[in-house]
Amino acid sequence: MDTTNRLGEAPIRSLFFQFYTPALISMLSSTVHQVINGIVLGPQVGKEGLAAVGLFGPVVVVLVAFALPIMIGGGVLIGKSLGAGDYEKVQQVFQFATTLVLVIGGSIAVTVPLSAGVLARFLAGADHAVLVDYTSDYAFWQLVSLPLFFLNMVWGNFVRADNAPKAARNASVLAAAVNIMLDLFLVVWLGLGVEGASIATALAFLSGSAYLFVYILKGKTHYRFSSFRFTLRLSQWRELTKTGMPSFASEIAFSSGLLLINQRLTRYGAVPIAAFGLINYASFILIRPFTAAMIASLPVISYNIGAGRPDRVLAMLRFSLTFTFVLGGFMALLGVLLPGYLVSLFSEHKSDTYRQVLSQGFGLYFLLFLAAGPNYILGAYLQSTGKTTLSILINLMKGFLLVVAGLAILPDLAGLPGVWLSRSLAEILTLLLIGLYMLYHKRKFFGERAIRPV
Repeated sequence: MDTTNRLGEAPIRSLFFQFYTPALISMLSSTVHQVINGIVLGPQVGKEGLAAVGLFGPVVVVLVAFALPIMIGGGVLIGKSLGAGDYEKVQQVFQFATTLVLVIGGSIAVTVPLSAGVLARFLAGADHAVLVDYTSDYAFWQLVSLPLFFLNMVWGNFVRADNAPKAARNASVLAAAVNIMLDLFLVVWLGLGVEGASIATALAFLSGSAYLFVYILKGKTHYRFSSFRFTLRLSQWRELTKTGMPSFASEIAFSSGLLLINQRLTRYGAVPIAAFGLINYASFILIRPFTAAMIASLPVISYNIGAGRPDRVLAMLRFSLTFTFVLGGFMALLGVLLPGYLVSLFSEHKSDTYRQVLSQGFGLYFLLFLAAGPNYILGAYLQSTGKTTLSILINLMKGFLLVVAGLAILPDLAGLPGVWLSRSLAEILTLLLIGLYMLYHKRKFFGERAIRPV
């Protein structure tokens, strides 16, 4: 029996966790690369090495934003095609997406000899020669390996859509393990410093994409390399791009919102800025279970849209919303009731002022978890059912528009706590406004006619 048939037959709860656990492991593994490099570089190179990794972080966010529409849009399109039994279309999307990310990644990679130094001076400032050199070394190999990074993203999501979440997990875990071993060898043993850490991450991407290549080559999916051809032609390219655009909007809006919060915090001195860096780092890790829930629900929702099973689509929507509500409540309570525990977990700083600011920040900023998960799920549902405009609006509201409004009003009313609350209230108000609107027009969004292949 075709293993993808389980997406249309197995109990919703078991299907969710079948995808959720591997997705969560993959998400956490993907963050390990930066964390590993930071841990190893700190003792070996010092704060400049750590700064080089951190400075390149926003560049990674921008690069991911360009690949996400292909990854998410292609995954949704593949899920629907699998549900409809249109395997020829599945292969066409696979070929198009693979070609496109290789063209985009390759175009950036070939410019690296000219662009790495320019980018490093922009990020680090031309006056900081040592930091510029370290950032240039790190950026060089990260950009050279960009096609492999994109293949890991896209192929991992595609095999997950083809009911193989464990394969995507294994590729991520293998890449993280390779990164650890090569960091120890290149940075600690050979003393290659920041350049060694970047090479280690590049080779980790190679190992992950090689694993996925072999998995697909063995014929365990509906994708075929035997009949593969590079192509930038796809009759459904508009649908793929349209479906993936909310993911692009999400990354750009989120990054812009964080920059605005950081800028507003400069009025309150160095301590809140340092606290925000740590709070943002902690929330970046703790948001992963919610992102994994979205990833877990998408293959099931997309497949059953294609198969004409709106009952199963709504069942997955209800279960994933309930799951993220409960998990979000726990995370929010952790920040409100136990901020001291979070301070001890993520910081060894002994300053009483710093710890007080950090505790307040954790308590107020972590309220965003009350709505973050449901917003992810609703956005993914709207993407899958072709309601792209509203999905984009969700991402713009929670990541940027309501953050701007909050920063314009709340700090004047409440001072520093108002800054912490701006992001949280943006998430909560987005969920309330969009949720109530969708319930008011429930036939348009949840009716049988609304859940159909688009």
